[in-house]
Amino acid sequence: MIQSQLISANQFQPNHVVIGGQMLNLDEILNETYLAPQKTKELSEIFANNKPFPHLVFEGLFSPALLELMYEEFDCVKKDDFRIYNNMNEKKVGTLPFARLGDASRLYFNTVHSGPFVSFLEQITGIEGLIIDPGLSNGGLHQIPTGGKFAMHIDFNQHEVTKLDNRLVFITYLNKDWLPSYGGTLELWSAQDEKCEVEVRPVFGRSVLFAHSSKSLHGHPRPVDAPNGRPRRSAATYYYSNGRSDGETTKSHTTIILKRRKATRREKIMTSIKYFTPPIIVDGIQKLKALGRK
Repeated sequence: MIQSQLISANQFQPNHVVIGGQMLNLDEILNETYLAPQKTKELSEIFANNKPFPHLVFEGLFSPALLELMYEEFDCVKKDDFRIYNNMNEKKVGTLPFARLGDASRLYFNTVHSGPFVSFLEQITGIEGLIIDPGLSNGGLHQIPTGGKFAMHIDFNQHEVTKLDNRLVFITYLNKDWLPSYGGTLELWSAQDEKCEVEVRPVFGRSVLFAHSSKSLHGHPRPVDAPNGRPRRSAATYYYSNGRSDGETTKSHTTIILKRRKATRREKIMTSIKYFTPPIIVDGIQKLKALGRK
């Protein structure tokens, strides 16, 4: 007689996946120390008080192995799954809605669309009922080539199909050893003063979250100029709500590009100095400033 044996259901549930021959532990895809209640409370306070508008910068939120695989997958996305932007304000490529992404990219977006992660964002931002966009309209994988940029702008305020209200933007950068001289730094500006208050260099493993409103003026106006034509790569996600009660307009608009005031004589001089200063000197000055702040 064969004795039956009860086996727990979770014994059949794999705790890892293999992508490109590399094993990824599913328990390590997301750095869950960020999700601890006390940490979440701390992040919520920082988010609300950060200027020029609510935002957060995360370091090491996702598995480095996963992000490295995502970087490599850019070269495998079919050309007809990319949309090309090439005009005076914007030069980049981004995946189309419902594009055919690689396994690592799909795992990343499944993670940031998961219930626990959305709940994490709701607790940080205080926005209840966040809604994901599985099609990744305007989100997905973004690549900025040499000379590419995105002028200072305020994002669209409603999803183009569902008409849900755009509330949050979440971006993860995939660029190793990215120096300031390579350009492509994300700038967060004061909409009132039309000046940069925060710079976020798009280095590997860094993520940025910020609230969308009529004050969320951002962009990366300094063109990408990395060695050997290396592009700037990132993954972007938007989160929505069905209505909003924060006083923002309900009238739909697309991306609004900042029409800048004319630069002062001093600003023109400083811009010229930066333009003609060799990148190695600019990097040296940045490092000296960083040492001085320690």
